Amino acid sequence: MLYNQIKEIPIDIIKEKLELFFQEDQINKDITTNIFVDKNKNITAKFVSEYSGVFCGMNIIENGFSDKVKVQKLIQDGFKIKPETVIANITGPADEIIKKERVILNLIQRMSGVATETNQYAVKGYRKNIKILDTRKTTPGLRVFEKYATQCGGGFNHRFDLSKGVMIKDNHISSNEDIEKTLKKLQTLNVPIQVEIDTVEQLRKCLQYSEIDAVLLDNMDPETIKDCIDIIKEKNQKIFIEVSGGITLKTLNKFLINNVDAISIGSTTHQATAQNIKLEID
Repeated sequence: MLYNQIKEIPIDIIKEKLELFFQEDQINKDITTNIFVDKNKNITAKFVSEYSGVFCGMNIIENGFSDKVKVQKLIQDGFKIKPETVIANITGPADEIIKKERVILNLIQRMSGVATETNQYAVKGYRKNIKILDTRKTTPGLRVFEKYATQCGGGFNHRFDLSKGVMIKDNHISSNEDIEKTLKKLQTLNVPIQVEIDTVEQLRKCLQYSEIDAVLLDNMDPETIKDCIDIIKEKNQKIFIEVSGGITLKTLNKFLINNVDAISIGSTTHQATAQNIKLEID
């Protein structure tokens, strides 16, 4: 892979983000809970799935509560589950659990949605040894969670942010120059260099630049992609070949082409549907 993979989320980041989300929900000013729930009362509750798919978010449950709340994990991130699967049991102060319930559910439902959506693509790609990549089309503030969820769903991470690699697109090429002049501006860098290719002509010019690590064949039909792969392999066997551009679950099979290394899919994050998970109090 070109980029580092998000195989876990550092605990300090989880706690920092959750604190922001709890502040947004004003959990310390929860009027209803403060009036009606006994602060000295302990309860037992369980997280229960209401969907079939991939679960993601156990690290949120584990780190979302104080040390007063005991968590019993029953499954792991990346596990496929069915409705009425008990994900975890928790025991602790009633007021804390009730105040934090919605924020934690919102986040693990979102992460499980991304993992489940990604998995549908990843299963098909795996059969052809083609990786499914996420993109930067993530929810602002939730990127690290959604990219971790991609991993849990069997996918792989493209660059995490703009500082992690060079990605030259049409918008980076001024109207008075072509791709050759743009590439000459690059000096030796310690990050991956990738160029988005729209035409065969662009590809031929790009391949003259020896520092290229990867090409992104964008919005091409399968036959043109095959032609481009032949050109690439003749010139440089090591170049990473990525395909992208409006590919859906229905059209994916047409793009599972030999020698394609990866397919990037924006919809695994920006169109993923949150999966229903409930908290049941015993």
